[in-house]
Amino acid sequence: MIYDVIVIGGGPAGLMACNILQLNQVNYLLLEKNEKLGKKLLISGGKRCNVTNNLSIEEFITSLTFKHKRFLYTALSDFGPKDIIKFFKDKGLTLVLEDNLKYFPETQKSSSVLEVLVQGIDLKKIHYGNFVKEIIKNETGFELKTIHHAYQTKRVIIATGSSSYPSTGSNGDGLLFAKKFDIQYVDFTPAETHVYSKYVSEKLADLQGVSLNTEVRINNTKISAQGGLLFTHFGLSGPAILHTSEDIHKEIVKGSASVSFSLTELNNDDATIVFHKAKEQNMHVLKYLEEMTTKRLAKKILDLAHIDNKRIQEISKKDLQIIQDLLLNFTVEIDRVETVEKAFVNAGGILTSELNPKTMGSKKVDGMYFIGETVDLHGPIGGYNITIALSTGYKCSMSIVEEMRSEK
Repeated sequence: MIYDVIVIGGGPAGLMACNILQLNQVNYLLLEKNEKLGKKLLISGGKRCNVTNNLSIEEFITSLTFKHKRFLYTALSDFGPKDIIKFFKDKGLTLVLEDNLKYFPETQKSSSVLEVLVQGIDLKKIHYGNFVKEIIKNETGFELKTIHHAYQTKRVIIATGSSSYPSTGSNGDGLLFAKKFDIQYVDFTPAETHVYSKYVSEKLADLQGVSLNTEVRINNTKISAQGGLLFTHFGLSGPAILHTSEDIHKEIVKGSASVSFSLTELNNDDATIVFHKAKEQNMHVLKYLEEMTTKRLAKKILDLAHIDNKRIQEISKKDLQIIQDLLLNFTVEIDRVETVEKAFVNAGGILTSELNPKTMGSKKVDGMYFIGETVDLHGPIGGYNITIALSTGYKCSMSIVEEMRSEK
């Protein structure tokens, strides 16, 4: 049999593509290397699955940091966050808003999301335990060789994911397929993940568990991110670190990386008021620091400055400057970021310049498509990446449906 379409990979992108193909009665097949679908989806969002968010298309794209983000405009316009919410609601699963940004299933279970995506697929069209070893172009389309079979298809949709969490089956196979056909890509690298610092683990171990809202700045760059920061036993984590980790990794590859941030959540005006108040009242320096930040951080600043807990007017200008620098411009050397396999998200993938944004099809190989994390498209934590997967899966399969209609 020659299939109209074979989808490789049963993650959110591949499953959405299959839903559209099924709905439009296309002769398709889904090849999944695992013995069950959606293994990575099931562990996403702390096993609750942050499906999408409440941003408009413009806000969504603006929030992305890569240069080619406008590539997504066409796919999101056809199937964006609002469409995703409606898709699940129509199938009996309501998504609920948290923190005025993130949408989770009302069941609070990622398995509910997977169930909806699977219920729209004919189970007989899923072939499990089929790892695609090779794709060969032929006169009718493609031959897909697995350990057990050789499949024939007119078109192939590659939805094999990134290299993040390979134990789920996501190990970057798509790039190997692309390489054979001279389709250009960027190797997967870690993104949206925590960072490791010997300085933190050895010198700041007593700060483990301390968190604050601050702006993290990558030194020697113009890159920064505002948000939560968490001291851990191995280094730093929290949204502000996750959002900058991709660029921290780039700096480490160049040679070294460090970040700086304020240890107070007060804005500049309030911090100035507190400082003048402390001087007027001639506070002990520890008391002043406790007015500026948490007690644990205040004590640590004093320890790192090697200054006794004297009254402010008894402290030299030089020592006072040391305290202010530690408080307002605390610097941490970063040794490494989490590995590409353990990172929550991967940067990299098939270059968007190789693909048609209206179809997700290759410009070089007619009938070959790439969707989801296989493509160099990614966003921060907050429903962006599953949205991108569902949106590109929808756009790709709909373009195939429309193409097949025009051929009749």
